[in-house]
Amino acid sequence: MEVPQIVAGRFRIENEIGRGGMGTVYGATHIELERLVAIKILKPEFSAQKELADRILREARTMAKLRHPRAAMVFDAGRLEDGRPFIVMEYVQGRTLADTLAREHRLSPERAVRIAIEICEALAEAHALGIVHRDLKPSNIMLGARGAVVLDFGVAKMIQTATEATHTHATTESGVIVGTPRYMSPEQCTGLPIGPASDLYSLGVVLYEMLAGRPPFVDPLPSAILVKQATAPPPPLPRFCPAAPPELVRVVHALLAKSASDRPRSANEAKRMLERCLRREPAEETPPLAATIASLNARPAAARLGVLISLVLLFGALLVGAMNFRTANSEATTLRHEPEQPGSTALPTPLPAATLSPSKLQTTARRSVSFDISEQRGRLVLTIARKGTRFASTKRIDLGSADWRDARWTVELSDIDGDGEDEVLCLGVRRTRQRRLVLYAPRTDRSYSVEIRSPHNRNSAQRLIWSASAAAREAAPFRAALHERARTLVAQF
Repeated sequence: MEVPQIVAGRFRIENEIGRGGMGTVYGATHIELERLVAIKILKPEFSAQKELADRILREARTMAKLRHPRAAMVFDAGRLEDGRPFIVMEYVQGRTLADTLAREHRLSPERAVRIAIEICEALAEAHALGIVHRDLKPSNIMLGARGAVVLDFGVAKMIQTATEATHTHATTESGVIVGTPRYMSPEQCTGLPIGPASDLYSLGVVLYEMLAGRPPFVDPLPSAILVKQATAPPPPLPRFCPAAPPELVRVVHALLAKSASDRPRSANEAKRMLERCLRREPAEETPPLAATIASLNARPAAARLGVLISLVLLFGALLVGAMNFRTANSEATTLRHEPEQPGSTALPTPLPAATLSPSKLQTTARRSVSFDISEQRGRLVLTIARKGTRFASTKRIDLGSADWRDARWTVELSDIDGDGEDEVLCLGVRRTRQRRLVLYAPRTDRSYSVEIRSPHNRNSAQRLIWSASAAAREAAPFRAALHERARTLVAQF
């Protein structure tokens, strides 16, 4: 359809800037103020009903409340004579992040983090006003003299409002998906309510792409990407970006958590996590979920020799009770004593294990890592520290109830999921032939456990009792590793 040369009596159309699924964007000049603006004219299907256009304009008024240097402002909105809604926005000069990635393929970790921090600033301001972007992607991020500027805040909400009114659910009458599958959150892909956490997931995808040169999920079929976004764990970032520091890998994967409650609690928190990556500081002990273990108090050097660390080997902390073994919430698997089948996949070859005697509560040093087992409020806890720099921190892993104090424990470090960071695998063996495996994964910030219960009759079936955490989607590679190790242990008895 034709576009008038003068819009709303005061904006002169100069040129077309770009086209998208929602409409066309034009460069224009405010005639009286001689100010450059961008005008988005929505597609004709959004003008079919007067009520529909009115709803879009009401959303535009909400977007106009957002005034932040990291977000393109909405100045005006209205309808053309033929009824098509238009939105007048700030004209931001620069190059989109999409164009930048097309030219440079990927960005350095430091540059990518700085861009992500600036995006967080825009998101924090918008979320405080109750505005959710819903379509954050590289083509909606402009890089220019003032840094990263986020475009099209709230436009996807307007379009969703329109599609709901025309009963087309996730698509318009022309079949355009509301949102971009490569950057949509799991809840957005499955039609669940959308909130600020959805924008944080999209930020995680954008950050992943800046570092890896590709988003986590790529497929020629948009429907296949939607399924992967909703169900599949993202490939470990180090597979495509070996230069990414472990602390940055952790932040990216925290943003990409399938469950919204597992992501950073806010854009401001995500910003703080990213800023620590620039300073190369260990992450604060504020893991996702409500499960939090308070940091251990700093101990005297004489009591804990070498607890200065350079990298926190295990990020985050877990609520001591979170690993509490509840039969009602656990899954039981039966195994029989039989030789391991040919072709089975065993755990990667671990580093030499550190053997601990909990009754003596001694610290055993392995290279730059120290281990210590102690009782904490009726639980048996493994404390791990890594030596290296002026930063001091310790992490604790719940090994189970204090009844396991009589077990002999071994600890292995091995990169099970191939993300470039070691997981911690703990094995406790009791004289009663009970064995307990506990695996801590820094990438998911969780522990997973399985207990092998052996009957007195050697020919009877042995049972595997799993922790509830092992049922999570993100636990798949760790559950498989624990299962293989459990099979090996069963074959040994």
